[in-house]
Amino acid sequence: MNTPEDFMRDALIELNHARKKFPSANHSFLALTEEVGELAQAILKVRAGKWDKLRIYQEAIQVATMAMRVALENDESLKVDYREP
Repeated sequence: MNTPEDFMRDALIELNHARKKFPSANHSFLALTEEVGELAQAILKVRAGKWDKLRIYQEAIQVATMAMRVALENDESLKVDYREP
């Protein structure tokens, strides 16, 4: 079983890989929401016996990676004129 330290190490490795592959943080919020959906799909498919449990871990790493990019790098690509109601 993986430890929290293993998970964070794997997420940091993936973060470095993602930054090299996609240097811009633009669209990272949209990518985060996509990854959350893929994590949900993995959970459902594992429960249905179609996928191995490792897939949940892998998708959770992707979610953590994109969450770090959103938190650390910001995402200027969403231009929304938000006003409090």
